Amino acid sequence: MSEKQLLEKQDFILRALPLFFVAMTLRPLTTSVGPVLPEIRQDFGLSATAGSLLSTLPILMFGLGALLVPRLLHRVSPNKAITISLLALAIGGNLRLLPFIVVLYLGTIIIGLGVAIGNIVPSLITRRDFPTRIGGVMGMIAGAISFSAAVAALITYPLATQLGSWREALAVWAILPLIIFIIWQFYRTPITKDVPLTTPHNMKALLRNPLAWSLTFYFGFQSVNFHSMNTWLPTILREAGTDPVTAGNQLALLVLIGLPTGLFVPPLAARFTSQVGLCVTFVAIFTVGLVGIYSFAIYGLWPAATWLWVLLLGIGLGSSFPLALTLVLLRSGSPETSRDLGSFMQGGGYIISATGPLIMGFLRDVTNSWSAAFVALGIALLIQLISGVIVSRPVTIHE
Repeated sequence: MSEKQLLEKQDFILRALPLFFVAMTLRPLTTSVGPVLPEIRQDFGLSATAGSLLSTLPILMFGLGALLVPRLLHRVSPNKAITISLLALAIGGNLRLLPFIVVLYLGTIIIGLGVAIGNIVPSLITRRDFPTRIGGVMGMIAGAISFSAAVAALITYPLATQLGSWREALAVWAILPLIIFIIWQFYRTPITKDVPLTTPHNMKALLRNPLAWSLTFYFGFQSVNFHSMNTWLPTILREAGTDPVTAGNQLALLVLIGLPTGLFVPPLAARFTSQVGLCVTFVAIFTVGLVGIYSFAIYGLWPAATWLWVLLLGIGLGSSFPLALTLVLLRSGSPETSRDLGSFMQGGGYIISATGPLIMGFLRDVTNSWSAAFVALGIALLIQLISGVIVSRPVTIHE
């Protein structure tokens, strides 16, 4: 690599770094709940169904908020929308620390809306400010999301033990968006202008497009499995005899695998005209891991292999998410379609995925077992496979 190329690469990394930091705030406030969910439930006297709302509400807000983001961007610029996202995360994160159950859920809702903005707007800024580096920046963003989510899952329970309660542990993650808010104020785009996106959007056309629905189902049901595992895996493992610290570490492994896959999958998928093979491979890997965890949780089989099963779950989930984000760009016939398709996919997909943790908690309450919940995850995986194969074929969506 020549000196000029090295300098260009360094300049690119420095300019894209604020987007990396923003992405670092988008998951810790949600993935930190799973490891201490039993303590939160005990503190407030929540059933499994009520406890699952702490993970279901943010996901539902991811979806509803995504549908509203185009309207927000019609009024404020993308950079200012990121500022709003960070403030919402900070406010919601601090509100849910108060000892009132209503405020606990209110703060959770605000967090979800903040994440909804942050899920969509960075990709638009990437297309605007780094048009020749989309793959690289999207890899940085996906990697940052996975890394921060894993760190939060890994250290939240130990933090709660050291600091004295789950509230002090979650307070750590509520500070993060305030720090990134300060950093974000220095983000500048010397070439492009930061203005509201006033170009018209045509969501009605996507409502009539089978391929857009297939992409939404693929994203939604892979997200059902991710958020269900993110919410309940520590509890499932703990009920099967795993100690809390190990269960938190295994959740961290599940999420951390998304860092290398987030960097690896987008450029790999872009090299092929069809992504069917990748889609099927990722589903198959997740299936093996899911069967392994089921065997341990229900029958106590192969306890020493739980790390392997969690690793396979992480590879399957960590690969499916960046594939879905990449498919939005690969299947869009124009930048406008990409904007609207991303909002449509995440809006509908996250609304679908919000049912996952809630249904798992409900089935656990009703049956007093995790068996029915695992069957529900298997059904979601089948729908993910079918819709993923459809949208992974080399067809372009035009509004």
